[in-house]
Amino acid sequence: MRNVLNSIHVSAGLINHRLRESHVADVGRVADMLEAHSHEYGWYLTQDPKGKKIPQFLGQLNEELSHNHLDTLTELTTLNYHLEQLEYYLTVGQTPLREGGFKDTIQFATIMDEALAPHQSELDRMGVQVGREYHMVADGILEVSKVLRILVNLIRNAINGMREINSRTHRLTLYVFPCPDREGFVRLQVADTGSGIPLGGLTQVFSPKASGEQSDLLPNLHASAIAAKELAGSLRVWSDGPMQGAIFTLDLPVIHMEGER
Repeated sequence: MRNVLNSIHVSAGLINHRLRESHVADVGRVADMLEAHSHEYGWYLTQDPKGKKIPQFLGQLNEELSHNHLDTLTELTTLNYHLEQLEYYLTVGQTPLREGGFKDTIQFATIMDEALAPHQSELDRMGVQVGREYHMVADGILEVSKVLRILVNLIRNAINGMREINSRTHRLTLYVFPCPDREGFVRLQVADTGSGIPLGGLTQVFSPKASGEQSDLLPNLHASAIAAKELAGSLRVWSDGPMQGAIFTLDLPVIHMEGER
């Protein structure tokens, strides 16, 4: 819960900073300048040294405000997700937990969609196409919050990778299907068309990062890999190299009853 509270504090601070640093006041100053020359708009915008700069300035201002607006909405989405996490922890804290954490029956396609939901508006703004390839699999009995946290991190990581390349249309594809090489397991995949990973860096993706380096824009993949092992599963990644996107693969047991570890 401490990590969630820290994330809420960081998100709220970023939103506060961006609102304070926004250039909304500049809109009022431009309006005052135009109002002062309302009787000679044409001359003022084409002949006056200050007036001639207004069209270009408005274009730059629009770009800056649009960028800040997008960043603020993104941070609000993240803040909302952490508030939902906090609500979950507070609710669970009022009920007795079984040893090993709160387990429940998981419909894997449903939890994949739940992990996607906090990011959907951001993906829409980025113009990312979202594909789903869900096949029939049995339900699993796992720690719900742990599975959800892994998937949210993977989707966040994919978004970051795609954001780095704005020269092409991106696609995020989510897969759910029976694990072809592990009987009794389900395979969940998050594939993106983003910045990719150098072949030599594949083994470093899940390495622990320095304290304080993690944030919502730097998802904790090391913690996600550990969580996958705690669920008796595994997490791995593949990329054909830089600019080639990446595929993260999470294998989980279809049925994981208590006492079977």
